[in-house]
Amino acid sequence: MEPVIQKYLTALETKDFEALAELFTKNGHYCDYCANGTSPHEFHLYGKEAISMFFRNKFLFCQYSIFLNGSQAELIASYGGYQVMAIASLQQLTADGHIRRLTVRPK
Repeated sequence: MEPVIQKYLTALETKDFEALAELFTKNGHYCDYCANGTSPHEFHLYGKEAISMFFRNKFLFCQYSIFLNGSQAELIASYGGYQVMAIASLQQLTADGHIRRLTVRPK
């Protein structure tokens, strides 16, 4: 079975917002503390629908370079030339492998 963090990275690389949202529980929590040069500087999303809509819009403007390191991933996101280095960490998983909480912080 492919680790959940790898599925998360694959969804980011392929810009598959629907697959990304399906990794989370119904009330999953996505926390992103990486400033991207715009306001607000952090995002807290609750639930599959909010996560799907957020990434649908984010994928229009962002590109990722990604490196896997166990249950964490190092990312370099590019927003129109502005680059952000970050670490994505799985905080909580359900027994069936869905993400209950994932946090992205600046590196």
